[in-house]
Amino acid sequence: MPMSRDARPVARAPRPRRRDSAWLSVSAAARALGVSPSTLRLWASSGRIPHVRTAGGHRRFDPEALRQWLASQPARPTRPSRRRTVQVPVAPRVAEALRVRADLVAEAVEGLVEGPAEAAYRRLPVAERNSVVSAWVEALADAFESASLDDALERAETYGRGHGLAGSSAEVTLGGSLALERGIESALRSGASVLSDDERREALTAMSQLTVRIATAWAAAVAGRGVRADGH
Repeated sequence: MPMSRDARPVARAPRPRRRDSAWLSVSAAARALGVSPSTLRLWASSGRIPHVRTAGGHRRFDPEALRQWLASQPARPTRPSRRRTVQVPVAPRVAEALRVRADLVAEAVEGLVEGPAEAAYRRLPVAERNSVVSAWVEALADAFESASLDDALERAETYGRGHGLAGSSAEVTLGGSLALERGIESALRSGASVLSDDERREALTAMSQLTVRIATAWAAAVAGRGVRADGH
């Protein structure tokens, strides 16, 4: 479920004079905004979020500019104080099978992602592509150890909303997720699989729920951007 990254120079305001330590790195800015570093890179590459480049090509973010940018974004719907827990079976065999096959999933996704999503995927270095896939597989494995899909769904919502705010198309946003679904299915069936059909089905059903959450969050973000663009 990769995020695209464009290395072309981004038009930006002149860099203010301030101490270097006052600027945030990608990881620090991502923590401040509550998103993943990949999501933040996507926003920066699309020119949607203010940033500068160091002489070495690294992105840096002005905390005050980030606060102003965040305040201008469509507000998230208010969530209930106690969210509904989405449960999955406690299935340590499924969790282990996912973890040991993470590399196989990444290899499968390489040949399964297609269309506009493939173009976005190929812009990432191979190591980062593998890291992104492994992170999703790990999130799914964690769910089958904790019996809760909530953390993975939260990740999916952040991913979908990030793509929506950045103006990514549905094809790019969902193409990676659908390729990941097929990659997981292929990896879990490869070799001498220790999982039953029911266990494989549980894993794929959980991954499908993440895809649905991505699509829902993307659509909500796109709708929010449309309202703001019209000024109503």
